[in-house]
Amino acid sequence: MKIFYLGPEGTNSDLAARKIFTTNDDFIAVASIEDIFEKVALSHSYYGVIPFENSYQGVINSSLNCLIDYDLKITKEYNFNVSHIFCSSNNELNPNDVKKITSHPQVFGQCNNWIRKYYPNADKIVSTSTAEAASHAREDSSIYCIANSHAVEIFGLHAHEENIQDRTDNKTRFLVIGKMIEDKGKTNKTSVMINIQDEPGSLMKILKPFAELDVNMTRIETRPSRNNVFLHTFFIDFEGFYEDKNIIKLLDTLEGMSEEIRIIGSYESLN
Repeated sequence: MKIFYLGPEGTNSDLAARKIFTTNDDFIAVASIEDIFEKVALSHSYYGVIPFENSYQGVINSSLNCLIDYDLKITKEYNFNVSHIFCSSNNELNPNDVKKITSHPQVFGQCNNWIRKYYPNADKIVSTSTAEAASHAREDSSIYCIANSHAVEIFGLHAHEENIQDRTDNKTRFLVIGKMIEDKGKTNKTSVMINIQDEPGSLMKILKPFAELDVNMTRIETRPSRNNVFLHTFFIDFEGFYEDKNIIKLLDTLEGMSEEIRIIGSYESLN
């Protein structure tokens, strides 16, 4: 099976994809989230793994926009524990030698306190990914990088300090996208996109059925409609499978009060 992920090899997306699927699958790196959607949309049975939301920095807009633009389904979710490692091609760490640190901008933000404490005067070199940062560190021993364990292994680096992220609860929610909704799992969520009229009280109307049917909403996101300026688009995640009795009733109720409702996915939450 072919699994498309946001490359290059050695990124957190690469590592997450390998935790979700088996080692026998064919993991293929692509250049952008849009490319992942396009590859899956043009295939018959392939999957894509996309980063969707970070607990520290919020929703990734390109992933959300693609869920609107492509008629694909979320088939699984996986919450990836982010662990950043300070590493280089040097066998040992001499703090006085650390003059340049490279990584992705989001990683710098997630490790800001640690960098300010130990290497406040080091130059920060921005890379397009942690994998690119690891590649630069392998080529130049004067450059230190912040990457994940997979990149450390791939590029043959030495890990000097582990878990240097500012928050121990730093997680990234990854979604698997495919062509159709799959079988019910042990723990399930459903994601919907709802277009409603942009008018007073419209949000309250769609929230009320969740309380009445005792359905736990886990996330809500709003966007101006991309197709109609008079509509507002809401993305809602909630617990339950779309074939559960109370979820069927909820979806029927929401359909009656919205201009459009689309099930983006009903899927197993792996952890």
